[in-house]
Amino acid sequence: MDALKQNLIAEARRLRKESEEVALSIGNNPELPMREERSAALLQERLVAHGFRITQQFPLIPNAFVADYGSGGPVIGLLAEYDALPDCGPGGKGPGHGCGHNLLGAASTFAAIALARVMEAQQIPGTVRLFGCPAEETLVGKPYMARDGAFEGLDACLAWHPGVHNEASSGSGTAMDSLAYEFFGRTAHAAGNPHDGRSALDAIEIMNVAVNFLREHVPPQVRLHYAIMDGGKAPNVVPSYARSWYYVRGTDRPQVAEVSRRVHDCARGAALATGTRMKRTLLSVCYDRLANDAIAGALDANLKLVGGPKFTKQDRAFAESLGITGEFDSKVREISTSRGAGSSDEANVSWIAPLAVLHTACWAQGTPGHNYLVHLQSVAPAAMKGLAVAVQVLGLTAYDLLTDAKLLKEAREEFARRTKDFVYDPVLPLRQRAPIQDQIP
Repeated sequence: MDALKQNLIAEARRLRKESEEVALSIGNNPELPMREERSAALLQERLVAHGFRITQQFPLIPNAFVADYGSGGPVIGLLAEYDALPDCGPGGKGPGHGCGHNLLGAASTFAAIALARVMEAQQIPGTVRLFGCPAEETLVGKPYMARDGAFEGLDACLAWHPGVHNEASSGSGTAMDSLAYEFFGRTAHAAGNPHDGRSALDAIEIMNVAVNFLREHVPPQVRLHYAIMDGGKAPNVVPSYARSWYYVRGTDRPQVAEVSRRVHDCARGAALATGTRMKRTLLSVCYDRLANDAIAGALDANLKLVGGPKFTKQDRAFAESLGITGEFDSKVREISTSRGAGSSDEANVSWIAPLAVLHTACWAQGTPGHNYLVHLQSVAPAAMKGLAVAVQVLGLTAYDLLTDAKLLKEAREEFARRTKDFVYDPVLPLRQRAPIQDQIP
């Protein structure tokens, strides 16, 4: 390990207490997507205190920001998230960090700060750029930030996520459309004169039935999920308004666009069958993640250099007290190339600049995702060990991309090959405000 990397690890260790305080503060004050005022403000406050400049905020994307340290190229980005999930607080009640984003935002932020300290001490040219990204859980933040130009001029980018294993990822996920459907009918007395009514709830239910029949006739990797957000207020009143929220997932953008068109036909048919009016709102658009083997290799090398987190009997006992029987993973696994079934809006960034993802073990294996058991572990001592590893590995890899011209060239050339003839399309309407979780659409 060269001396500057040793210095960077030393800086990360000096920042450990502060990074844990921030992770715990966000963890103990969970905020739902697009409502992360306190969390976003806390990260910006710490960044500014360490010499960063807040260079961009977004009128149509609450709680999103960009913070820079340094100037000129290369420009190396890190993605921070800090939103919570509903019904993932203690006991499954209220908002909670059921995906560990309190750790995610803190680690990316303090990796950037550690690197900035080394840049200042050694007069290293270039820019480290921290992206404050709200609403990953509704897959909203980064697609809207990309639409509004946040990621332009970026040479390379790093993402990470807490989990149950230690690995760099050069894999992918699914593309996705997030869609709201509203139906407008006519109210009437459900017993006295139902024939005068036009039920918006009937339209929602007919659409859902049509979509469920559609499942047989789409490719096997397609996933269709929905929730009825509003279906009327009383059984003796024909509902004049109803709405549903759909996710359409598939292998890539063309497949998702085609299936979304067919889902829309189901909605049109439901409106025609019930004599109601239908409105469709495209809430967000995710791409499948584009791999970058060069950056994944650098993450892997630095993860092996730092090593996985070391867990204790006390960590194991705490997990067991929650009913989780799986072990904590301290091993460093080989680079993952798998394609997951889920979606993440970091994928949109991967089509704008070269990107790879790090995972570190913060929870015991067997922990169910998007669950209050994740929240409880994300504010526990074991999670802070995974956080510390992530800060070091992200900082070291950002340093490599900033100072190793050969590595950055390889990453850029690989990105250029894989995006040949591709032009990023944000798809989203230009002046549409990013939707708030409890105000969909």
